[in-house]
Amino acid sequence: MKIEEIIEELVTYKEQIPKKALEEALKKKEEIIPKLLEMLDYTKKHLDDILDGKDDFFGYVFAYFLLAEFREVKAFPYLIDLVKHGDEVLEFVLGDDYLGTLPRLLASTYNGDDEVIYSLIENEELDEFTRSAVLQVFAILYFNGDKTREFLVDYLRELLNKRKDNNNSYLYIDILNIVSDLKLKELSKDVDDLFSLIENEKERKELKNYLEDDTPINRELFPYKPFYEYMYNTIELMEDWDCFCVLEDKEYERSEEYLECQSIIRQRLLNFRALKKGVGRNELCSCGSGKKYKKCCMNIEDDLSTLDLIDKFVSKAEWYLNKKEDKKAYKFFRVAWFEVQHLCEKNNIKSIFEYDNRYDSFDFLSNWLQYYDEILENSDEKNKIYERIELCNTLERMFDLNEESALYFKEFFIRAKANAYFKLNNIVEARRIILDYLEEKPTWVWGYVEMADWYFLEKDKDLEKARDILLKAEAVTDIEEPTVIYERLADIYKELGDDELYQKYWNKL
Repeated sequence: MKIEEIIEELVTYKEQIPKKALEEALKKKEEIIPKLLEMLDYTKKHLDDILDGKDDFFGYVFAYFLLAEFREVKAFPYLIDLVKHGDEVLEFVLGDDYLGTLPRLLASTYNGDDEVIYSLIENEELDEFTRSAVLQVFAILYFNGDKTREFLVDYLRELLNKRKDNNNSYLYIDILNIVSDLKLKELSKDVDDLFSLIENEKERKELKNYLEDDTPINRELFPYKPFYEYMYNTIELMEDWDCFCVLEDKEYERSEEYLECQSIIRQRLLNFRALKKGVGRNELCSCGSGKKYKKCCMNIEDDLSTLDLIDKFVSKAEWYLNKKEDKKAYKFFRVAWFEVQHLCEKNNIKSIFEYDNRYDSFDFLSNWLQYYDEILENSDEKNKIYERIELCNTLERMFDLNEESALYFKEFFIRAKANAYFKLNNIVEARRIILDYLEEKPTWVWGYVEMADWYFLEKDKDLEKARDILLKAEAVTDIEEPTVIYERLADIYKELGDDELYQKYWNKL
């Protein structure tokens, strides 16, 4: 595409993201930067008409994000000017998630003008969340090596020293988050009284523990990826915006997944109303749990909107899965999982099956978590591999996986965690995870199979290693499902060209 054709695609809004034009723009960096800056200049001069709907120009959206991805410092003053217009203009121009993207945009285009950033952070007439977003710029610059630790610590301390006792602005909660995320232990005493601003006692404790923890920061995990990174993923980011999903959403709303989800949401509300009607707080709940109503379904009322949200995310994720669009499904599963965590913590749910028995949902949690894990397993992106480990750790932390009904689930995620460590080339930790459980349960065939598959199914095969692991499993008295071993050994001997042993194990099947 020629530059003029790219620009023509970007200047007005279309229901589908102009992906081809954006891809071409990214390839033609030097040629297109002046044109994108012209777009920002046009936006500044005609902002009132754009806001009033008199001008349908839409190019500012693409210009801000592309210039940030190009690390173009000439875009910085335009962004600063936008911030000065306040939160309503920021939301209109940069979208609903401007608090998440504004820090990355500013940091990516940063031109060294600290004074203007100070003036915005310390301007009490600006929205407190916008001020916090601007403060995050310095955290991103430090995290990526463009500001010193001393600079960030000194400035945060200066802000804390200026704070008045009755000032509970979100800015100070954000300072606490930055200090905790970046483990700025030099400021531990300075932020001690800020913990009282966190209303939830559990969150307060977790934040304190995280600050005091000496575990190194993993840049591949949330929130560091993406919230402490420079802008690099314009297309991927925009593909999820509601304004570019209009046609796709219409298709989804005609799907079986959507209709089933809506039916479940309606029925859940009707069930709740029926349960609520005529049941006293101290009477047995009519759902049949044997618990008093106040200890059972009465509490679901507050959870209905969260459950609806989870079902909408999961149904859309499974719709994408059926369309073979795993990348899009992943994002919805991920958000649904965060919502489930909050719901379980709030209601003290300690078992996956307690969750499934308590809530009538679009799909069982025990099912869709495995779909989510499979997407992570099939990805070679390092952050997804770490996310898989984090998923397993969170499940271990949240739920009792030792009860008999959860045994399959426990073993599934032991394998998942070990497999993730193997992919990271941490074979010692991968083996330790499997062998620790084999000590507890020596007949667990899938532990041996998992280790053998590392050498049998991966690209760099080591058939002898895989064979030796499976032969060790075969020798275990009362090993579970021995046919699984025979099948794998038959396949291995076939690849090794040993027809006699291949036939031996094939005959055992």
